[in-house]
Amino acid sequence: MRKHIKLKIKGISLAILAIVVISFTEAIYGQISITGKIVDEMNVPIPYANVGIFKEGIGTVSNRKGDFELNIPEELLDYNISISHVGFEPLSFKVKEIPQNIELKRALIKLDVVTISASEIKEKEIGSRSKAGLLISGFSYKDLGGEVGRKFSIKQTSIIERIGFHVKYNSFDSIILRLNIYSIEKRLPGQLLSGNNFITISDQKTGQMEYILRDLFEVHEDVIVTIELVEHFPLETGYIYFSQVPPYLGKMYYRETSFDKIKKYIGGPMSMYLMIKF
Repeated sequence: MRKHIKLKIKGISLAILAIVVISFTEAIYGQISITGKIVDEMNVPIPYANVGIFKEGIGTVSNRKGDFELNIPEELLDYNISISHVGFEPLSFKVKEIPQNIELKRALIKLDVVTISASEIKEKEIGSRSKAGLLISGFSYKDLGGEVGRKFSIKQTSIIERIGFHVKYNSFDSIILRLNIYSIEKRLPGQLLSGNNFITISDQKTGQMEYILRDLFEVHEDVIVTIELVEHFPLETGYIYFSQVPPYLGKMYYRETSFDKIKKYIGGPMSMYLMIKF
């Protein structure tokens, strides 16, 4: 994932550097390939589960058949590898002991009933629709499980109804993104509040995108919303980049891959907005 890019040539230079570093690491330390399938209690595949080693920058996402593959340096064989998906209880195994078939059990989730009185509804847009594009953030085809996002200030208890963002460049024939909504803890994303909304973009589409959330979602305080890469075609090439907006002293939040640290940097928030009702 590239944090921000001013010129295409800079992005190319970064990509070449990444290839050199990865090759050097493999030559010295060696890596092992971990493969597996993630299923539920009825042996039904679980797509788009997060798989990775906590804060080590090593992770991926299972495909729509529940299959995943992950290359891990040999010196991390005694580390724990974590598996999680919204609606299921997370699991963790030693890398060297991970089974081929991984069964996740469904978690009991208490859903709060959201009631809206039509006579009292107010609607407001927060965030930005800017197409500025001086800086961009996004993913290459290798960034499964990567996330980029921004903070939203919620002044009163609100219902998040729709989300929009601006795609500056997109070379994928089709791509699936997951919307994640987090509480804020110590100025970083904390608890995952919602992760069941998926966006499909096809035909290398760019421009302004807007989506209605599948479920009404109520928030009581500021949140961080991220977009996560969970699937793309073709598999071995491609990229998608989102616009960032002034002021460029604003904060962008990003995660390189599943279970890596979520970080922030000064470079302008994403061009993203929420439609809320209160």
